[in-house]
Formats: sequence, C-alpha cells, structure tokens
Amino acid sequence: MSTSGPSADLIPLHIDGEPPASPAPDVISMSAVPGRRPAPAVRPGVVDWAALGVEPRWKNQETGDCAAVLSPVRGPATGLEPYQRYAAGVRKRGETALVVACIGAGRRTHNVFSGTVAPRIDLPDRYGSISVNPLPAGVSPALADGLDHAEHDLGTRLLNRPPDTWFGLTYLMESSSSRPGVARVWPPPGEGELRPILVDGLGDTVAGVWMPADGSARWFVVPHGTDQRLLVEWLVQHALPVYVPGALTRARSTLVRDPALATDAEARLVETIAEEQRDHERRQTELQQQLAALRAVADPLRDGLLFGTGRPLEDAVHDVLVAAGVTVTRLDDVYGTKSADLLAEYGGRRVLVEVKSANNRPPQSLPDKLIKHLNTWPGLAGTDPVDSGVLVVNHQIKLPPAQRDAEVYTDRAFVDALTVPVIGSARLFDWWRREDWNAVRHAVFGDTGVAQHPEIAMPDADPKASGRPGHLR
Repeated sequence: MSTSGPSADLIPLHIDGEPPASPAPDVISMSAVPGRRPAPAVRPGVVDWAALGVEPRWKNQETGDCAAVLSPVRGPATGLEPYQRYAAGVRKRGETALVVACIGAGRRTHNVFSGTVAPRIDLPDRYGSISVNPLPAGVSPALADGLDHAEHDLGTRLLNRPPDTWFGLTYLMESSSSRPGVARVWPPPGEGELRPILVDGLGDTVAGVWMPADGSARWFVVPHGTDQRLLVEWLVQHALPVYVPGALTRARSTLVRDPALATDAEARLVETIAEEQRDHERRQTELQQQLAALRAVADPLRDGLLFGTGRPLEDAVHDVLVAAGVTVTRLDDVYGTKSADLLAEYGGRRVLVEVKSANNRPPQSLPDKLIKHLNTWPGLAGTDPVDSGVLVVNHQIKLPPAQRDAEVYTDRAFVDALTVPVIGSARLFDWWRREDWNAVRHAVFGDTGVAQHPEIAMPDADPKASGRPGHLR
C-alpha cells in the first residue's frame, strides 16, 4: 500500500550504499548464447520505493534534505560527505537525526577478551562506538520494558520476522579521563545511552536505540539481514510521524495532518478513536491486574504440585482439597511422624492422606507407609475412626511434567494388588486447574455420584469387608 496521498511528494531517504545495478542488455555474439545475461552483481534487495512513498538517495546524490538514513549493511560512515550533509541539514532544520543501522555484516574476528566480534558501529562526533558480538543459535529475544509506540512496533516486527543471527550490543563511550602526565582529550567526548528494544534471556541488548544526552539523534540498531521493506515501512509509518514529523509535512504526507485544518467531523472521529484507545488501555490494565492476582495464587500451588517435595508439596495438596470443599487437618502438627500428613473429611467420611515424592519412578514401598499409619491410627490418643487412606505422590520430579508417566505406578500387577488408592500430584493439579472438584473428591473419598476416573490406581473391593463402604475393620 502506498503511503503517499494524491498530492504527496516522495519522502527522501538516504540509503547508505551503492544504488542497485541495472540489468545488463542482451548481448548476441559468436561466443554468447542469445538472450543470456551476465550474472548480476550483488546489490540490495529489490524494494518498490515509490510504493512505500520513498525516494531513495544513494551515493553521490543529495542527502541534505533527507528525512532519515537507512544503512542496510552497517552503520553509516559518519566521516563521509553523504552523512555530513544529512547531519548539517538536520541541524539547520532543528530536527532529530534519525538513523537505522544494521549490524553484524563483515568479517568476524576472535580474541580472548571479547570472544567473536563483528565490525563495530562508529557513532558520530566523539560519542564512541557500539561493539557487536554474534549470539548462539536458538536465542529467543523479548521486548524490553518502557518502550514508546514506535519502539514497540519495531521490536514486534523484528520478532515476527527474525534475522538469521542475533547480535549482542555494547555501547563503548570514549574515555573522558586521562592518566597523570597525559594530556586531556579535546574536545571532550559526548555522552549518550544505548536503550534496549529487544533483550536476550540474560537481559542483554540485541536491538536498541542509541541517543546522545541532548536528544538530537536516534540511531536504531538492528541485526544485519533484517528485511529492508520492513524497515522502510516502519520508518515511514511509525518513526517519522513520532520523531521527524516535519519531513512528512514537507512531503504533504497523509500520515501527518494539521489538526487546526481538520473538519468538525474529522475532529469528532479522532476524539472518538482516542477515547476508545484510552478505554482499551484502562481495560487492558484491569485485565493485567486480574491476571497477576490469579498467577500470584496459582504459581506457588502449581510449583508445589509439579515440582514440590516435603512441606511445600503437602501444602499444595492441602490447598487443593480445601478448594474442593474438603475439611483438612494437618496431622504432622498434632502427631508428628506417628501419623499420615493430612486428615480429610467430606460428606461424613474421614480419610488419611499420605503425601510423598520421588525424583524418578517411585519405589513400591511407598504404599506401605500409608498402611502403617492406618494400622497405628486407632492407637493414637483422641482419634476417631477413619474410613480409608489415600497416597498422593509427586513422581519423576526431574523430568518435565509432559514427559512423566501418566500413572504413578506402571506395573499393572502391582497396581492390581494395591490395597490403597494412589494418586499422582500432577493428576491432582490437572483437576485443580480445571476446577473439577467432583474428580478431586471422588479420588479421595470414593463414589460421590460421579463416574469413576480410570486414571486413579484403585485397589479391588474386598467382598468380605463389613460396615460402611471403605471402613477399616
């Protein structure tokens, strides 16, 4: 889509490099095949500049009136005439120098201090340089915090269409100090800042914007190989309206309009859109706060059920049972190790809950611990009879949850011989996250009017047992 209106001029943009080579004409000779063209020289990617509303200005063309600089290979040569004329024009108009510099192209070297490095970007005047280190394959950058609208849009575009290689960026300022006996440098070096737009998993900058302290320039530093059309579209549609609106005004671009010349209908609609945007931002803030509150509750329970051991795992099981409407008593606080971990009560039934964990596959001796507690329970002072017991196990903790066995015990013969039910804490977590409280209660207390879940390792019913269902003799 063209970004220029019916009466708009093309926006001059300095492209740091040689213009694209024109196709060679057909040559017919005794030694040539008719219609065969020589192989084209390496040149920038084909871009329909006019469709983007841009007039490219190449080497040996006027750059003093350009709106911005695009360097598709590396940072522009700030000491050469094209950049100097561009910078002089920016200063005369009182505008912000806007540069998009691609990094990472060229021969790479290695040393013991910096590792593998690509050619650096030299900043203008005495502001220093930006060093460049290629990052390992598989790096997944993320948006940095505190971005304005244009920076956020550029970062999103880079994430959606990533380059082949990401590079780590480091701002190297020229030293302002001098050792004793050494003359001070003059003029003094400038001060600037490299702010991140994208960061890697260690928080280091992989795409960013460099600005001098006086805010007179913005150098957006992005990886070499980023699609030129992506960068030009972003420059015209997002960067220029925010940072250099005067360039669009001179080109009579429809991207910038004087509000004083708007019709009443246009002004009303602009205000309506702004109000819709404000409402959206308020609603988004509310939803983000609600999500943060939910995660504050879910994160510790999720971590406890899937990766916890000892008291954190016990606390997570306790919280799931309470969420399911079960009355739970912590037995360790009353009887210590003489009893199971929890006493669960629901619908007139009382069940001992033993909670265990295993780094790998759990030993078959774990159910014996619950059976021992069931046998010693009647001898504890002040206890009422219990109906049964349940073993909850967080197994194979060292594996990611998706790679763990679905059942705690996979030996079918052993499962069939169990005399107590065994539940995986991951299964308990799945019921909790789906708020399937009937499944939780059924797993712990038996039949509550909900169909039996086949995933639970349940012992066969003993036809000789007497009394109420599940009651121990």
